[in-house]
Amino acid sequence: MLQVEQYFALGGIGLLIVLAIVITLALGTVFLIFGVKLAGGEETTFGHTFVTALSMAIVSPITCLGFPILQWYFIKTRHGLGWGGAIVAWILAGLIPALIVLGIGYFLGALGPILPSALTALLL
Repeated sequence: MLQVEQYFALGGIGLLIVLAIVITLALGTVFLIFGVKLAGGEETTFGHTFVTALSMAIVSPITCLGFPILQWYFIKTRHGLGWGGAIVAWILAGLIPALIVLGIGYFLGALGPILPSALTALLL
């Protein structure tokens, strides 16, 4: 039988999980806004794009099989883009945070030993 402290601990963990999901969706929304704006989308308010990011997160278990067509469809229909614009916005929404993380890692020295040799290998 669980004690009162254990119930509070489980509730705290549940709250942290929900908070992590909301923060992740909010950050994803910001990067999706940038992607949609760069692709020339019409509707780029935070609330509208948050619903798009939430819809994409719900269907992501289906699309992780290699078929992101549902995510592209949500971007296309909700933001007034064509298929090409939706794909560009989707790629930018994933590429921008990846480049930020790489840049931060490089400047903090975490990628120092790896990145220059990888770039040298690509250039040669």
